[in-house]
Amino acid sequence: MDLSSVGHLTAETRRSKKLTLRDVAVAAGVGRSTVAALESGTLTELGFSKISRICAALDLIVDVRPLELESPLMAHRHLTESASRELTKAAIEDVITRGDFSAWRGLVKAIRTDTTGRIARRVKEVTGALRKDEPKARAFANLLPSILNGRRSTGAKRD
Repeated sequence: MDLSSVGHLTAETRRSKKLTLRDVAVAAGVGRSTVAALESGTLTELGFSKISRICAALDLIVDVRPLELESPLMAHRHLTESASRELTKAAIEDVITRGDFSAWRGLVKAIRTDTTGRIARRVKEVTGALRKDEPKARAFANLLPSILNGRRSTGAKRD
């Protein structure tokens, strides 16, 4: 998660709790302008200690972990043309969140070659349920409308 995402999440959380910038700043022991700059995405750097205190003031947890696993939880073998109709929601989530661009291409190909529209529906459901603060989930969600529009406008196979 990058600093901009942290700022977006803190702003959402603060508003949902009906807290002011000052409330959060006082609880975190930082300046109001620091909280405002974090939320607006104008900060380029903010120390871990300050981020931790701001998050704690909003009852948010700071989670430190590798951005990606070294390898997917399961092989992306299910992206072959013959197996594309068998894509489960778990497999789709794995491809989106842990796969690389070649896995994403395979998923796009499966969407575009599926004439029933089942895979596209599953992908939309899975994408809607994924955490939007995960960079890969957010990136794929941003690409999905153009992927689906491309599928509808051509109706043919594309690579």
